Amino acid sequence: MQPGEPRQIARAISTVENQSDGYEAILAQAYRLPRWAEVIGVTGPPGVGKSTLVDALTAHWAQGGERVAVLAIDPSSPYSGGAVLGDRIRRVRSGSYDNTYFRSLSSRGHVGGLSATATDLVAVLSLHRFSRVIIETVGAGQSDIEIQSTADCTVVVTVPGLGDGVQASKAGMMEIGDVFAVNKADLPGADLAARTIENALSAAYMGTAGVNAGASPATSALPSAMATPGIAALQRRHGDIARDTSVWVPPVLPVVATEGRHIAELARVIHQFLGWSDSNGRRADRSRERAYAQILRALTTRLLAPYTRPAGTEQWPETVADWIDRVASGGASPIEAAVEIMTAQRNKTAANG
Repeated sequence: MQPGEPRQIARAISTVENQSDGYEAILAQAYRLPRWAEVIGVTGPPGVGKSTLVDALTAHWAQGGERVAVLAIDPSSPYSGGAVLGDRIRRVRSGSYDNTYFRSLSSRGHVGGLSATATDLVAVLSLHRFSRVIIETVGAGQSDIEIQSTADCTVVVTVPGLGDGVQASKAGMMEIGDVFAVNKADLPGADLAARTIENALSAAYMGTAGVNAGASPATSALPSAMATPGIAALQRRHGDIARDTSVWVPPVLPVVATEGRHIAELARVIHQFLGWSDSNGRRADRSRERAYAQILRALTTRLLAPYTRPAGTEQWPETVADWIDRVASGGASPIEAAVEIMTAQRNKTAANG
């Protein structure tokens, strides 16, 4: 079978997601690609039409001849680890294109709105010659914002009439958006929803939506907001008007995903942002941050392996069993337990030469 054949892709993804035999070899090949697919994150509160918008975007790019993959991530049960993966029923437009691929994933309890293997799967899909990967996240609340660290462009979706003004204007969800889409823009209140987001953005950004000229004699005298952690994070991603030659102000676009209205404009703005972040090195910076996070995850997995209870068992690992009872009965703190366990492991390693 040739690379890119659907069954081969499905097997590779399952192997990596379940860490089955051979998954490390697949990742070793995938991570050696010089450039990955462009990753578009789509997130927002439940009920805003993320899946319908993803379907419309996928069809738009597929119609233009691009290979587009979708990873739709759903919340998982804390007991079974499974999830209700119903996004396939919303593939009204994109499902008819042979150059698209869709995969539902469970978050498997991973905090932050993503699957722990999401970045690995982007690498696998890049290996299978997809030019774009859309990740639709859980997006269940303000803390589910990990998509920003994985995506090259993050689209935050909202709709009119959510209450509280606009849910997306809350901290967290507001701070991760590179582009904002007000879906169901044919409903009353759409203009108000867009203005609410724009007003919130104006507290952190100067300029008009899209690319703006940055540092100049007029702007170089502006005080820097770097002392404010939230603003500093936005400036790292979108530019500091007092220092950078160009800055990005997140646009707010009305869309009607069920009818495909304004989807082409949304795709154009995403392309504009990706071009801007490519030209100034910010996409490369995100790639390095993504690589750093993956290295930490791999280190954590391997370092904790001797102390982790195997899935499906109720027996504590011998390395921690005694300390569990001591901490549970008030005889020690978790920090004391960790220090002693690590010391014992180091001594054991030294003794074995």
